[in-house]
Amino acid sequence: MRRILTGPTLALAVLWTLPATASADALAAGPAAGEDEPVVVVDDEMEGGETPTGEKPAGDGTEPGTDVADVIGGDEAVIQKGDESGKQDKNSEENQIKAEIGQITVIQRQRMLKKKRFELMPQIGISVNDPYVRHYTFGLDLNYWFHNRMAVGLTGTGLVGARTPRYENIRKQEGLLLTANKVLWQASVNFTYNPFYGKIAIFNRALLHWEGSITVGGGATQTQVLPRYEALHDPFRTVTGGGQFGVNGRFYTRRVDWLSVNAGVRTWIYADKQEPINRGPDDRPPDGVDNPAFDDPDAAKKAADFKAAFNVVFYLGVSFYLPPKFQYTTPR
Repeated sequence: MRRILTGPTLALAVLWTLPATASADALAAGPAAGEDEPVVVVDDEMEGGETPTGEKPAGDGTEPGTDVADVIGGDEAVIQKGDESGKQDKNSEENQIKAEIGQITVIQRQRMLKKKRFELMPQIGISVNDPYVRHYTFGLDLNYWFHNRMAVGLTGTGLVGARTPRYENIRKQEGLLLTANKVLWQASVNFTYNPFYGKIAIFNRALLHWEGSITVGGGATQTQVLPRYEALHDPFRTVTGGGQFGVNGRFYTRRVDWLSVNAGVRTWIYADKQEPINRGPDDRPPDGVDNPAFDDPDAAKKAADFKAAFNVVFYLGVSFYLPPKFQYTTPR
């Protein structure tokens, strides 16, 4: 294919090549006869004298220590924490570090250290497992933490029990009398192990530190029967042994080193004596099946058999730690 240049295009090409050709001819010819050679003036030599060959003039910032820029650490003076006016930028590195420090970090020290401290915890609770007898509890725990995760202690709990409305409904609607006991008090020696620790973020603004622990122990329990015929028979009481198992949670408040709020569930398992089944008002022969000797509480207690029973209590408490202060130590 042949390419044909139009008239305007050809004229522009000729004009473009003329200046380039004239410049090349002038350089090839050199200076004309009778004309002086061009003089090159070096400003550095005029002002500061002659510079030795192979060295760079002082003050150009290319040699370390020869310019003010080198003194502050570079070829150019750079303001790192703001602009030239000295104003700090809100996105500067320092401000970003401060903002990150104010935020929640993942790895933190444990909020509370309990090692070699006594814990005194008053508490209240309510039973949750018996539909016929409801207990309200009030008690006190005393623990000594010989390790930050382990403690030994004593627990004493008093209980106030009474029949529930369900018990009365069955009695009136069905004509049935239920056999039930209430617990008067419980006491035990406990061992607590604290294997769980964590943090909860509250609206991404603050941290709530918590711990989870398991308690096992054993002690004594006193119960009292609720007679089926209260107008005829007196109740009897039984002191028996049993064990305790509990799951506990602790929540530590901010900037308070001697206080925690606790919640948990405890289960007491014990052997209890219930009212004999043939203790009733119909003791007349020959149809009477009740034993008149059981009108005496002591005789009824001797004739009763032990049966396994348990009582589950949900509690809330507040712990006070002594001494009120603790100190972190770093191993060498």
